[in-house]
Amino acid sequence: MKRITILALGALMVGLPALTSAAFAQAAAEAAQSEATFYVANMTCALCPVTVRRAMSGVAGVQSVEVNFDARTAHVVYDPALTDAAAIARASAQAGYPAAVQG
Repeated sequence: MKRITILALGALMVGLPALTSAAFAQAAAEAAQSEATFYVANMTCALCPVTVRRAMSGVAGVQSVEVNFDARTAHVVYDPALTDAAAIARASAQAGYPAAVQG
């Protein structure tokens, strides 16, 4: 009976793509991501978003930063094992642009 079950399971898995170690690592990394959107004060010119992006990107664990000058926001994807929203907001404030998590 065990042999038949194993053969049936093997037959079912033939059509499925194998989960490679690279795919597993990518899936684990995506699961470990957090996101936050910040309201960023004091942005008054076209260079401000560059400074905000640079400050927030400099925090260890930050994976991406998208700044919207018109909305005065920054959307950040980060690894919660390495940083948190408070540290990202502090980095922006230290650059002269106080930031607060929205919602």
